[in-house]
Amino acid sequence: MQRFTLLLFSLMVVGAVLATDRVSADEAQKPGGEHVVLATKTLHYAVGADGTNLAFTDRATGNDYAVAGQKSPLVRIRIAGRWRPSASAKADGNGIVVGFADSDATVTLGVTVHPRHLVLEVIAASDGIDELQLLNLSLALKGELDEPFAACVLALNLQTNVPGIPGPSSRLTASCVRRFGVVGAAVAVVGSPMGEFRDALKEAVTASKTLPQSPVGGPWAMDAPINRASYLFAVPTEDNVEEIIRTLKSIGFNQVQIHGGRGTYRFGDCMPNPKLYPNGVASMKAVIDRLHEEGIYAGMHPYAFFIDKTTPWVTPIPNPGLASGATFTLAADLPADADVVSVQESTEAVSTITGFFERNSVTLRIGEELITFGGVAKEPPYAFTQCKRGALGTTASAHRAGEKAYQLKECFGLFVPDPDSPLFTEVIEANARFFNECGFDTLYQDALDGEDVLGGRENSWHYGSKYIWELWKRLKRPAAMEYSTFHHHLWVLRSRHGAWDHPTRAHQQFIDQHVAANQRNDQMFLPSNLGWWAIKTWQPPQVEPTFPEDIEYWCAKALGTDSGLSLQGYNPALPGHQRLAAIIKQYEELRHAGYFSREVKARLREPGQQFTLVRGDDDRWRFLPVRSTRQKVQATDERSNRWTVHNSHGVQKPTVRIEAMMSTGPYEAPDNVTLADFAKEGEFPAVASAPIVKATLTAGSDDKGAFGRLAAANAGKERRGTWASFKKTFDPPLNLSNHQGLGVWVRGDGKGEVLNFQLRSPSHITGAVAERYVVVDFEGWRYFELVELDADRYPDFGWPYYGWYSVYRELVNYGVIESLTIWCNNLPAEDAIEVDIRPVRALPLLPGTLVNPRLTIGTAAVELPVEIASGRYVEINAAGEVQLYGPAGEPLDKIEAPGAIPALQPGDNTLEFRCSGPSTPAPRARVTISTRGEPLP
Repeated sequence: MQRFTLLLFSLMVVGAVLATDRVSADEAQKPGGEHVVLATKTLHYAVGADGTNLAFTDRATGNDYAVAGQKSPLVRIRIAGRWRPSASAKADGNGIVVGFADSDATVTLGVTVHPRHLVLEVIAASDGIDELQLLNLSLALKGELDEPFAACVLALNLQTNVPGIPGPSSRLTASCVRRFGVVGAAVAVVGSPMGEFRDALKEAVTASKTLPQSPVGGPWAMDAPINRASYLFAVPTEDNVEEIIRTLKSIGFNQVQIHGGRGTYRFGDCMPNPKLYPNGVASMKAVIDRLHEEGIYAGMHPYAFFIDKTTPWVTPIPNPGLASGATFTLAADLPADADVVSVQESTEAVSTITGFFERNSVTLRIGEELITFGGVAKEPPYAFTQCKRGALGTTASAHRAGEKAYQLKECFGLFVPDPDSPLFTEVIEANARFFNECGFDTLYQDALDGEDVLGGRENSWHYGSKYIWELWKRLKRPAAMEYSTFHHHLWVLRSRHGAWDHPTRAHQQFIDQHVAANQRNDQMFLPSNLGWWAIKTWQPPQVEPTFPEDIEYWCAKALGTDSGLSLQGYNPALPGHQRLAAIIKQYEELRHAGYFSREVKARLREPGQQFTLVRGDDDRWRFLPVRSTRQKVQATDERSNRWTVHNSHGVQKPTVRIEAMMSTGPYEAPDNVTLADFAKEGEFPAVASAPIVKATLTAGSDDKGAFGRLAAANAGKERRGTWASFKKTFDPPLNLSNHQGLGVWVRGDGKGEVLNFQLRSPSHITGAVAERYVVVDFEGWRYFELVELDADRYPDFGWPYYGWYSVYRELVNYGVIESLTIWCNNLPAEDAIEVDIRPVRALPLLPGTLVNPRLTIGTAAVELPVEIASGRYVEINAAGEVQLYGPAGEPLDKIEAPGAIPALQPGDNTLEFRCSGPSTPAPRARVTISTRGEPLP
């Protein structure tokens, strides 16, 4: 279809070929040239007769934002594996005709001009083009909101791929491939002053006849109040909906998120669980109608296009539209009771490893039967072995030689439809029907990050977007839309962004990383969400409890960024959760009321800055700055009992928390599991390091036994990121369920390097890493018992692995430990280190008791007459009130302290912690000291 307008100001052929690569808007309109100028009211885009980009100019100021001296082609094409740049461009009655170097191929671009954007569409192209790239224009812009001019490319259909999310950009480019069609690919080129840019994007979306349009998504997302709602994951039913409403109001939230799955509604066909919703969709609709009566939004949360294995598309007769990744041919007749399936093709690439994140299935479809296999014969004669016939409720039957066996695709434990089959449309229609009939308001497409399973990673942008766009067409009301992945085509329907999975440790550092990532949402004109959060209780050694200061930190950052919250893992029946819910509610009420000034919000946004919300005598809410320090005290490390706290505020009595931690069994116990004994060379065969680091781990011994000598040299001038690693793999994996602590002796050199003793499970089980650090700020031998994970120190050292998910959230499966890696980092600049490490042993975790804990500040002390068992803690407020809490944060006993808590002086203060109690196991504690400053103005 040819759609273009050739206006005097919009497409102009002029007479002279300019001698330079740069052309101003005024020069572009002089007679006598041969370049092409595309002009809107806000933009001049000039293309040379040689097919190169010449200028990209703001008409209001005359500033040209094309990068000086960079002569990039308007179009590139790939034919027979070779890229060819455009070599000519001329305007004719049908648009711009582009020719290419060393090729007879041509491409014709139609042009449509609008006030603040223009559309380029491929209306003709020579045969044989495998891929086409359009524009390839780098701009002298950073793509930031504080710049005077903004530009971007907006793909107008699913033939056209653009690498970035719409918003201010520094590079304009798009591409299309033969698989999805070259002719018809189209983009909007948007360029305008920054103050008009979001309106210009609205104009481009509205003008398009191919883009889906959402009044609560894309360029309109910032305008919709629903997008700043906060939501709670819950399962409301007709029996408990009133309780759910009370719970939502108790935390100040105005949306409930109903996650799919067999417990609520089935993935794929969205069939409600009859135990919870006896009247099916009618029951779900009744629940949502009641929520709406209270002004509460309802969110549908399916697993995108994924199909539960109990749906009628799978059992009793599998749908032929179930996607398969490999096809095999039966090498012989297959009786109905045979447990070996012989095939003609090689099975070398077949794996039996499955897991939540694995893109792999052990299910074959032959005709109307599903067969699962447990083994594979990878040498001729090829076969699937240990087969279970008539799997998933299908019927075992005989099959003839020559029939096809399809290995089904699977991800997240679910099947998927072939994206080019009718089944794909059936899944879309089932999800849309459920949304429409139940009356949902929001739609989170979880598991969309598995879109690569549909057609390969290189095509995931197309098929994931196809699912969303086709689903949108069938919705009878606009949905506030979110997804578990994000790319260009999803932006036009996206309503908010930032719902991450929750951390299980180092909560405040995780929040800072989340807030920093959410800053990019402003560039995409999307409101932010600061979830999914979960209130955690004590589960050593991997899960840290959520304390009030963590909730205040979370809520303060949300208030400062006007971000919605989302919460999972909340139990309103737990007193500890109720305590935290009251904090959340107060913050939410103030956020929605717009209570605080921009200046206060700017302070709240600052990373690492902690605040507490207080109400003064004048009834005004104010924020006080808070400074907290945590010290881990270990009886096996006498140095840990004394430390320094800096008070940056005035003289005051601090708030104190004393937690009783888990301890380990003795290092020499015979039942311990030795993970590394350093008895011989080559125990750690996988060695890697940063480019400026050389490191070795060699076996040594002395009169006390074997040790490993880790030597490393840093050729650089910085300490950060100077890492080396030595990995040992356990085959088969170890079961350390009863030995989750580590014990190790280290001979230090006092140079401040960091050792990291890291355990991992197989990647198909979990991507978690268990960080445990030893800072070598000592000389001589010292023993370390390593219990809790050191996620809070992960950002300090510059590790070569990305950690927000693996370090902060995921849990190592101690029943299946695949490897131990010994890392070093933070090496002294232009220097070398040498440390020795005795055998690394896995130790059992044992509960302990802190008896009569005593805290000394300066020369004054307070001793508490209490026994604190592992998992419990006491809090002492500034007034000297002492409260004992249980592992779930539940209040237990009030403690009468025999004396007042000592005051902290301004500056550095020396603290000491001691306690009585059993010596076996040696007690361990974590002490948190917090001080407050003056209110923010």
